[in-house]
Amino acid sequence: MMGSTIRDIQDIELLRHYHLDKTNPDAWVDEEDLPSWVHDDDINTDHGGRNTPRERRTNSIDEDFALSEQTDMLGLVKGNIFMGKNVRGDTNLISSTQKSFNPQRYLYAVHADTSYDDLCVGVDRLKGSIDQRSSALKVLVQNNFDRFVSAKNVIDSVYDDMKEKTLNETQDYGTHRLNAILRESYGKAHEVINPVLERREKIDKLRSTVGLLEPYRLFFNLPNTLQESIKQGKYQLAARDYNKGKVLLAQAFPATTPSAASDTSSTHSSTTLIETKRRVFDKVWSEVERIVARLRADLESQLEEPWRGMEEHERNIKLLFELDTKTDPVWHCLSSQYRWIKKIMSESFDEQIVIVEELRKSDEYQQSQNITLTGRTSLFKQILGAVNSSEFEHLFSKEPEVKLFMAIHTGVKTLSDLLLRLLPDFWKLAVAFMDGKIQKVQKRRTVVDPQRVTQCIAMVKDIIELYSNEMTSILIDSLVVQRAGEMDDEYMPEHEKPEPRQESAVVMAVFLNKIITEVSNCVNDINGLSLRGGAFMTLVDMMQRLRWKFVKVICMSWGDDARFFYQHEDWTLQAENSQVTLFVGLFYQFHEFCLRSAYKYASIWTAPTEEAVAGDDVLAVVPEQFIEKIRGTFLDALYSFLDGLVHLAFADPERPNNGESASGSRSLENLNAGGKKAKTIDITQLDSRILITISNLSELRSVTIPKMLTDFEKTCNMSISGDGKALIDIVDQLDNILFDDFIKRKTVVATRLITDGILYGGTDWSACPKPTGVHSYMYETLLSLVVVHAQISEIAPPLVSRALSALLINIAQDCLRCFQEVKRFGMGGMLQVTLDMELMNHSLVQYQSASSDEILQMIYEAVDRAYHPEGGENLQVEMAGLKRLLSEAKNSCYVQFKCFKKPK
Repeated sequence: MMGSTIRDIQDIELLRHYHLDKTNPDAWVDEEDLPSWVHDDDINTDHGGRNTPRERRTNSIDEDFALSEQTDMLGLVKGNIFMGKNVRGDTNLISSTQKSFNPQRYLYAVHADTSYDDLCVGVDRLKGSIDQRSSALKVLVQNNFDRFVSAKNVIDSVYDDMKEKTLNETQDYGTHRLNAILRESYGKAHEVINPVLERREKIDKLRSTVGLLEPYRLFFNLPNTLQESIKQGKYQLAARDYNKGKVLLAQAFPATTPSAASDTSSTHSSTTLIETKRRVFDKVWSEVERIVARLRADLESQLEEPWRGMEEHERNIKLLFELDTKTDPVWHCLSSQYRWIKKIMSESFDEQIVIVEELRKSDEYQQSQNITLTGRTSLFKQILGAVNSSEFEHLFSKEPEVKLFMAIHTGVKTLSDLLLRLLPDFWKLAVAFMDGKIQKVQKRRTVVDPQRVTQCIAMVKDIIELYSNEMTSILIDSLVVQRAGEMDDEYMPEHEKPEPRQESAVVMAVFLNKIITEVSNCVNDINGLSLRGGAFMTLVDMMQRLRWKFVKVICMSWGDDARFFYQHEDWTLQAENSQVTLFVGLFYQFHEFCLRSAYKYASIWTAPTEEAVAGDDVLAVVPEQFIEKIRGTFLDALYSFLDGLVHLAFADPERPNNGESASGSRSLENLNAGGKKAKTIDITQLDSRILITISNLSELRSVTIPKMLTDFEKTCNMSISGDGKALIDIVDQLDNILFDDFIKRKTVVATRLITDGILYGGTDWSACPKPTGVHSYMYETLLSLVVVHAQISEIAPPLVSRALSALLINIAQDCLRCFQEVKRFGMGGMLQVTLDMELMNHSLVQYQSASSDEILQMIYEAVDRAYHPEGGENLQVEMAGLKRLLSEAKNSCYVQFKCFKKPK
């Protein structure tokens, strides 16, 4: 037992001394193969105080051997105490072969459950074991004493010899040369091996770092990934990668939040590796932040680009939220869009105003006001005939007046299109901002600032007011001018002066119709946006003022053109009714078109409130002021037209027809159904103009005016029967004035013939012989009526009966007047008067009337009163002879007076 223990101790010391793993090694290890830090007294430790690999390996072997062979020193535990007991504590402190052996720990670890009696027995055994080991050493010394003495002598001899030669202080006790060689080798080894070791250490560190950072490969590739995505325009992918990077950074440092490049120190990290990791991550993240900051700037600049669609703006806003923008992208976009909308609308308005003013001041437009009456009438007819044509603008695009209104219409359409194109998207974004919808999409519990909500509504109102002001300016200031002495209308604001310019009412009506439709559609479309804060009421007020302005402008222009409409009379007769000129139909077209246009301006539907729905008939009510204005202009225009007719009848013609000179004969022509000339009438004659005017008045009274009144009542849903009667009375008065004037002038000839023939013809009615034929004055008077008949039949056949009936009455009155002045009639005189009157009565029998018959009867009574018969006269015989003479007179003048006969 003792010998075995001694051998175990010797084997352990031997293995430790020679740095062996076991007593029977398989391979030889030279000292040169040991690392450079193994030499002399440092053979078992490196310069850093750490155990060398071999020492660590030896200690490990010793520990394993000790643990595998350790037995209880007290002899109470059988076998290996570490295998048989649940040992508690550090094994080095309880192993008797270790220098750090602690008896108290040993007892606690191995014999914590051992009884005191057993421990006393164990102590006795331990003492006996120690004594046995001491006696064994004594026996060993006794048995080998001679060897020890011999060895001692040899060692002393060798020692003395070595001491004399090398084992002295000067030779460092024999190690001087060896130390020199080792130091030299050590220095060379450092020169050669240190770089390799340093590289190896760096490689190990890099491998350790790579292994540590392998899970964050996506994070370290993030800068390149972001740049590539941004370069390809894949902003959504870039935002997603950025958010992944934030997650990875948070996972790498769970106790901290993502830091910027300036925050590179970690107050919570205690190791160099974590500090290095922090620096690496911060450097990568700073590059990511730099790239993302540039992306944010690009996206914010895109929000200021107005040509981009609202969908793109919304996408960029969401991206900015995902990229953790410091500003509010929605407000930034709204502010930029607001400034740009106002700018583009103002610039567009200024451009359109300049265009309109340049056209109005152009020489072409100024010269167009000096067009001849013939050219003006021809152009007016063409324009009026094409008002309902879709090619109107194309047909008259070269006319300066049309160019002017086309420019105004283009300006209105441009501004309306701009508003409809820009405001809906702006309002959609503003509503999303005010309702917090975009923030909710981004899961941000952000409360929208009420002040900014108010500012959003104010911006929308500002845009609407800008549009309203521009419409007011371009459609009021550019259409009307202030006329001296004109008073403001009560319905209009004080700053507006609703005075029409000198443009044609027809052209103005055509384009005002397009303009009011354009503006109305724009207003109704804006109403569909459901604006807040009363912004839409600005458009309602603008539309109401615009409607009234258009009604006033067209009514004033309508009235102005009606006053001078007579200038368009070119005395061309209608083909289907040759007694009436085309002038009447032309006025009807003009009047009816102006009426429809004015009422359309007054009745065009626009939403009166923000809640109104388009097409609601209950809301489409025409204000009473509008209807009254239209009614007044309608009647005034008719009265002005009638005044113009009278002016045409009595005034000299202002222009030739068919190209004849002003001083020559002027003629009036019309075409029959075959396209051939049917008649030629000299319009330079007053009679011709009066007769045509009377025919025109007759057409107005019977057809045109009743049709106009019916059209007005249907259009405006208003009865004007009283005004219509008054208008018809005026037409009748004018007709009577013209007709009486014509009859009066025609009666002058007959009056002179009758007066001269009866009173101053040298006839002694008291002593004249019996008649042999009709008196010459009567023939001449009837022939003058034939001329009148022919003149009226050529121009206005329906007036023949009326004219001759009136002339018959006037002639009869002249005869009565003259015969009443004769004091005495004899038989011959009485018979002559009877013959003359009977011929006149027979010739004009179809034109007789109660008045003419009464006057004729009065003539006979006057003659009968002045008749003084002579003795011996046979009245019956004389009357028979008178009948024969009358029959001969009828036959002799049948051809001359055939025109007076009623057609069969």
